Amino acid sequence: MPIVIESHQTSSLQLEELIERLDKGLDTRCHDSMQAAADDLKALANNRTFLADRVARELKDLATMQRGNTYTPQVVMLHLNPCKNYFLRANIWPSADDAVMQASGPDPFFYHKPHDHNFNFLTVGYHGPGYWSDYYEYDYDKVAGYPGESMGLRFIERSALAEGKVMLYRAFVDVHDQLPADELSISLNIMENTLRPVVTDQYAADTAAGVIKKMVNRNNMVCVLSVAAAIGDENTVDIIDHIAHHHVNPRIRFAALKSMGSRVADAGQRIDLLTQGLGDASVLVRESARVEIQKVMAPRLELGHGAA
Repeated sequence: MPIVIESHQTSSLQLEELIERLDKGLDTRCHDSMQAAADDLKALANNRTFLADRVARELKDLATMQRGNTYTPQVVMLHLNPCKNYFLRANIWPSADDAVMQASGPDPFFYHKPHDHNFNFLTVGYHGPGYWSDYYEYDYDKVAGYPGESMGLRFIERSALAEGKVMLYRAFVDVHDQLPADELSISLNIMENTLRPVVTDQYAADTAAGVIKKMVNRNNMVCVLSVAAAIGDENTVDIIDHIAHHHVNPRIRFAALKSMGSRVADAGQRIDLLTQGLGDASVLVRESARVEIQKVMAPRLELGHGAA
C-alpha cells in the first residue's frame, strides 16, 4: 500500500512558499525525494484558509477559472509549470449522501474503479475524514498488460486518508479501489509530471478476479492509428502494416494490427489478420490478439450454437 509518512509538522506555508521550496530540487520519480517533501506538503495542509482564498479569487473571474485544467470537476488545479517535474492539485471527495454524488453518480470521482498508477504522487488529507481505499500491491514488471492477465494482487488493508495523514503512492506498485468518504473531504497532492506516464501503462484492475481489466491511460498513437485506418488510402495501410510488424512498442504494434482489422468487414478475414499477432515476440501482442480473436469469434459461435 502507499507509504504512510509520519509528519509532526505544525507550522504552515502559503502555496507560493511551497512552490518555491519544491522548485529547488524535487525529483518526483524518486521516493526519497518525495518523502522529503512530506513536511512541506503537511505545512500547506496546516494552512486552513489558502484553498478557500484561492477558490474565491477564481470565482471572481469565471472566464479564466481553472484554465488549463484537463481533469474532471473533482480536481482543482493549484499550480502547473510545464518546465517542472511536478504539479499541485486539490481533489474533492464527496460522500454517498452529497448532492453532487446523487446527481452525477460515482464515476467522475473514480469510486469503485480499482487502478494502479504509472506515476508517483504525495497526498495529504486536508479536510474531512477522507476517502476510503482498499489497498493492494502488485509487481508491474511481472505482467505483460493484456486484459484478463493475472496481476498477482496482494490485499493489504482498507483505510481512509484522514485529515493530516500523508501518504506516498508509488508508481507500478500500489493499486487501490477508492470508496466514498463518510463526509465531504478534500486532499492535496504533489503529482509527478514526467514522461513516465506517456511511455508506460496504467491499468484498471478487476480485484475480485485479480486480473487486468483494461489499460486506462491515453495513448495518442493508438487514436491516430484508428483514424488512419478508417480514412487512409493504400499508402497509409502500408505504413500501418509496417508499424504492426516493426514498431519497438508492443502495444503500438497490436494497436496497428487491430486498426488494420477494423478495415475488414468479413469476420473470417479479420480473424486471419489478427492471427498474425499470435506469432509476435511479445506476450502482450500475442495475448491481446488472442483476446481480440475471441471477441470476433463470439457472435459466430453464438449463431452456430443457435443453428444447432
